[in-house]
Amino acid sequence: MVLLEKEWYIEAPWGRLCIIAWGDCCDPPVLVCHGAKDSAASFRPLIKLLPKKFYYIGLELPGNGRSDRMPGGLMLGLHDLVYSLQVLVKHFRWDSFVYLGHSMGCSLGYIYNISYPGKISKIIQLDPITMGFAVPADRFPLWYKMAIARYFENYERYNRSNNDKRTYTREEAIDKIMKRRGFTEEVAVETLVRVTEPAGDGLIRFTFDERVNLVTYPPMSPEYLRKLFTEMTIPILTIIAEESKNRNRYKDVPFVFDEDSFPNKNHRWRALPGGHDLHANNADIVATIVAPFLLHGVAGLDNKSKL
Repeated sequence: MVLLEKEWYIEAPWGRLCIIAWGDCCDPPVLVCHGAKDSAASFRPLIKLLPKKFYYIGLELPGNGRSDRMPGGLMLGLHDLVYSLQVLVKHFRWDSFVYLGHSMGCSLGYIYNISYPGKISKIIQLDPITMGFAVPADRFPLWYKMAIARYFENYERYNRSNNDKRTYTREEAIDKIMKRRGFTEEVAVETLVRVTEPAGDGLIRFTFDERVNLVTYPPMSPEYLRKLFTEMTIPILTIIAEESKNRNRYKDVPFVFDEDSFPNKNHRWRALPGGHDLHANNADIVATIVAPFLLHGVAGLDNKSKL
């Protein structure tokens, strides 16, 4: 059975948010959130392989996919984007839901969870490399330069209109997405139609809000981040791409690899082959871990490992 897919918009204070829904709205909800400069379409390969007992809602964050940008000029912070999740939750009047995020979407999930406690029942993180942006005290000057000063020093670039962006042929744009993300051509084409617009003369241009490249993360120390994350009480699954692990992207948050660091014994992690976008490029492998966790939480993974 193939899940029915629908797409529509919901209203936020600054404009419209685009969502893609898969499945039956009467089933338990799963909020699906992508990372920076992406769209909900990148989850299609994975959603096709997950249990049909859930209602999957893919949110396209402001300035990504077909969602409207937030007001121009201002910097975008992680906490600003978290409110996009709340707009969706209020729209559907969910009492609780499962959260499935990728990359920056993972950070949005755990910030939402501590901001709106009791709403998320389980959280699934797919290569949450943005968790590795912990800021030790001696690196605060570097954080300020990279997160704040760089924005104002390149203000025009980050606030340029789509009309000022470079144009591409369709083939060039597909090739760019495939090289940047490692996507198959099929996934690249599905993504392309959501992140580009016609530019005349048969050319197209990307429509991402440039500020998405520089979303500001709060300068949390590794110790503070550890406390926030390990004290969550809900079941947590973290899937790490082996390529990201080997590139030492988690060096400031080693607790992710230590399940005993979680006093509630509620966290499981798995390293899987592939790169950062393994949810799209290695969906079959990812689904074998995500599916039992969706159905049974931590027990689903523990029982699976004993078979």
